[in-house]
Parts: sequence; structure tokens; C-alpha cells
Amino acid sequence: MDSDVLDELSPSCVSLIDVGISAEVPPTLRQTLQLVVDHEFNVVLSLPGNGDETRDVIGVDPSRGRRPTQRSVDERSVGRGRRKGDESHARQRSRTLVREGPGRYGHAMVATTLVDVDGRRLRLTNLDKVLYPETGTTKGDVIHYYASIAPALLPHIAERPVTRKRWPDGVGTAAAPVEAFFEKDLGMGVPGWVLREAILHSGGKKRYPVVVDRATVVWLAQSAALELHVPQWRFDTERRPTRMVLDFDPGEGTGLAECAQVALWAKAILDDMGLATFPVTSGSKGIHVYVPLDGRLTSDQVSNVAHELARALEADHPEEVVSKMSKEKRVGKVFIDWSQNNAKKTTISPYSLRGTARPFAAAPRSWDEIAAPGLAQLDFAHVLDRFEETGDLLADLDPSPAVRPPEPLRAKIDLARAKAAERLPDAAALPGGSRYEPKLDGWRAAAVVDTEGVTLWSRQKTNLTESFPDVAAAIAEQADAGVVLDGELVRWREGRLDFDALQRRFASGKQRRRQLIAEEPIDFVVFDVLAAGGRDLRGLPYDERRRTLEQLAAGWQPPLSMIDATADAAEGRRWFEEPLESGIEGVVVKGGAQPYRGGQRDW
Repeated sequence: MDSDVLDELSPSCVSLIDVGISAEVPPTLRQTLQLVVDHEFNVVLSLPGNGDETRDVIGVDPSRGRRPTQRSVDERSVGRGRRKGDESHARQRSRTLVREGPGRYGHAMVATTLVDVDGRRLRLTNLDKVLYPETGTTKGDVIHYYASIAPALLPHIAERPVTRKRWPDGVGTAAAPVEAFFEKDLGMGVPGWVLREAILHSGGKKRYPVVVDRATVVWLAQSAALELHVPQWRFDTERRPTRMVLDFDPGEGTGLAECAQVALWAKAILDDMGLATFPVTSGSKGIHVYVPLDGRLTSDQVSNVAHELARALEADHPEEVVSKMSKEKRVGKVFIDWSQNNAKKTTISPYSLRGTARPFAAAPRSWDEIAAPGLAQLDFAHVLDRFEETGDLLADLDPSPAVRPPEPLRAKIDLARAKAAERLPDAAALPGGSRYEPKLDGWRAAAVVDTEGVTLWSRQKTNLTESFPDVAAAIAEQADAGVVLDGELVRWREGRLDFDALQRRFASGKQRRRQLIAEEPIDFVVFDVLAAGGRDLRGLPYDERRRTLEQLAAGWQPPLSMIDATADAAEGRRWFEEPLESGIEGVVVKGGAQPYRGGQRDW
């Protein structure tokens, strides 16, 4: 970035920058990425959120390769709940600088393809590589599509094991197609924040990605996983299917029009059964019809229903329909593949791209479209335009289930603990490197955010919710269900921690407590996240949990805040050696690679 541009930036306001754009970012992706510069002028690309708001993002300076400190500790701001209008807080916040010039997000000078996707960091490579030679569609175009369609895609793949078909060198042409890599197991080199679940196969366990956020969708696109295949069951329904699928596949001599007619016959039967139906043109040859289920039936039971339906259609229309799998019997007929309801089988996900010569996608359709003449498969540009205009036509197929914390974390949680040490561990003493946090003089508490509200549990497993209802209410307002936080209840008074205020609150009756809530507000300073989105994060390393916590805390307001942390041993030593008058008792040191082990003294 030119120094004269930097000289024009005022430290007291967010300025607009107009700089050039690197040729290594394709035009389509330029519309998706936005430049973000923090208060130390570190540059990072950011995928904008679902709304129009701009997110605060801490950048990465390639020359230093480390994250800048978010807040100064000099002003005793360590984990302190700040009230609106706090000028010191305003000064310390990082700046987000965006130029909205030509194109939706303007021009940005891109020195690196490190991107921030909703708080997750990943590096994009080979953005100008052509993956669909017949249309010139590049990897950057594919990433743009998946990043943009993610809000529609995610409900249909969430909590399902994703099998990927990858074309790292492109799909080839219709005359010379390229074979894909079919991948189930995650293998090596996967970002630690990608959720995963193991499934036992005859050859052993395979770890599948579980896609619950847009960052993981973008990571899949970066790996050239063009096709995403999922079963009809979900992990959170005890592997019982939440939908039934019928795959209408044209045999030799038939096409999409014949598939549409058979699908309409199937719809008539399903309508008579009182079942909702959702058609999808597959992006390849045929049509998929989905039926939402309540998760009570097993995969075998659903397969039997689908098989009987296919047989009934074959009996009613023997010249047009076949339910048997042998290819020689499919000539001139539409094959109804009912077997994809088997628990071991997968179907291309709605909105997934296809590895066809042109970049078609599995496109949700209306029944009016299925019945109309001239039905055709849609490419990814049309699918994205339709979503932006009409939303997700499958919104009622896979409604998001109520998210709850994992069962072991819903009550009386075993919290991790620290052991005393006379000397401060050096930077390499703990697994993954030492991470230093100030230790506050307060009450340790876990906050469990469930569908019915927030419960606060002490380290001794005492329910503190009734004593701190203001804190519980603030957490309920700012944290989603399925989140479990580990932190400290504290009372800041004139720059110092007042431990006695916690005792007064706990010992007070209802009337006195209402008075204390107004006179002595309590803050909750969070230093770890044990669950998010209903997923247990305790097995992840500290650094990954910390990144998740930073993402969750991005919009928090007092009394909710996040503790400061550093990998700088000198900074940690300064905290350790400072006087204790403020109520900071010392330093807690954690390993960057350490999981969270409740009840253990690992810190």
C-alpha cells in the first residue's frame, strides 16, 4: 500500500481507500472479496456477511506472520466489560476500511490470497485455474458461487457426512471428460476448525467433514470439491432420515421431459398420501423429488416405502417406468432409483455444482416449472440469480432443528482447572506454545445457552442463575442456543475488581438483589468456549477454540466480554509481575494445542 494513502488515513475515523487490484484475483471473485485493513494497516481479504454490514477483522501482516494485539492492557482493559460510549474502548477497536468503488465491493490491492470467511482464515490458491474449459469457468468463479449460495446450501447438508467429488485439474470437455477423485475421509492438511465425524466402514473408520458454516463451504470449493454428496440422514437424528428421495433417471432414448412426466405421476400419489414434495433438477440428466420426514423411521423403512412407490408407478405405467436397476431394462424408460434412501448411499446435494462439461447445478424448481414444456438443467449463474430473487425453494424441506448444547454440557459441568506455579512457563513450555491470560479475582462460572434460556453453573456445580439473572439475560440476548461458555463473573469498581460484590449479590434476597443489580452490575468475562452450534468443541486445541470464541464475541456488548490473551511471553510476564491492587491475581498459561479437559489441572 502506498505511503501517501496511509498518510491520509485518520486514526479517529474509518476512511475509504482507493487502490489497485491484483491480477491474481479473477473478476468474479473480486465482487465477493472486500479489503479489510486494521489499525496497524495489516491487509486481509474478507468475504462479506449475509447482510450489508461490515465486520471488524484483525488482519495478517505477511512480513511478520502474526496476529496483532486486539486491545492494549496498559489501561487495565483486561476482559473488562465496557459500557457504550467508553472512549478508551473506541480508541482500541480495530478499524475496518472498505472501498466500495467499481463493482459491488470495489477494487483492492491484494498482496496475498489469505481470506477471512466469517472469522475463519484460509488461503485460496490458483484462483484463475479453469475448471470448466467449455465455458472458461475458473476456480475463483466456483468459490464465488459457493460462498454466495452457502445460506441456501447449508440447511440441506448440515449435520450430514459429506462425500466429495474433486476435480483439481478441471472437468475436461464433453468429448474428453476428466475422472474425479471420490473422497470420504478428510485426510491431512484440513483446517482445525472443520468439524468432522467418524463412520466405521469395513476398511476402518473414515472421518467425514460435517459442514455447518460458510467457511467450510468455501474450504470445500478451494479444494475443487465441485460435487457434494450426502445421505438422507443426519448425525443429530441418530442417523434416521429426515427426508426421502426419488431419483428419476432417463434411460437411453428418453430425457428430462420424460423424467418430468414420471415425477408428476409420483407427485400425484404422494399428494394423496398427504406428503409434501420438492422437485430438483439434478444438474446432470434427471430429476430428484424430496419428501420431508420427521426422523422417526429408519433408513430401511424409508427405502421400503420408496421401493413400493416405484413399483406402483411401474405397474401403472409399464411402458414408461422401470424400478429395476439393470441397465438393459431402462432403454426407452425412466428408472426410478429408490435405493438412494439406503443409509450407506448418498445423493447430490441441492445447490451442489456438477462435474459436467458445463457448470450445471442441482437446482430447486417449482412444480409449475416441472410441468411446463422446455424444462432444462440450470447452470450455476442461473441458480444463484434465482436464489437472490426468490430465496430457497426448499426452505420447508430441511428446516433448521432446535440447536441445543451437547448432552454432557447441559448441566453441572466439570470445568478445567489450573495448577499453581512459582515461575511463569516460557513460550515453548506447553503443547503448541504457551498462551497467556490474566487471572481475574471473581467467581468461575459456565454459561449454558439452551433453547429455554441460560443457566449459570459455578465450578462447584451450584446453579448461580437466580443470583445473577441480569448476566443470564444478557448472555441469552447475545449468544445463540447451543453455546457453552467458560468464564469469570466479576465486578469492576473504579478500575479494580470487587470480589465482595459477588458475595453480596449471592447472599441477598430478591428485593435486595434487584437493588444490587442496579447499583453493582456484574460482568461475565469469557475465556473459553466449550460448545458452539450444538457441537462439542472440548476436543479441539485451544487455538481453534480461541478463534471460535473471537468469532462469537465480535459483536458482544457489556456485561459480556472476552478475556485478552497473548502468545508473547514478555507480555505475559508483565501481567504476572504487575501489582495485584486491581484484582488481577496472576496469569493462567494454556497450551495452544491442548484440548479442554474438565476436572483436570492442565493449565
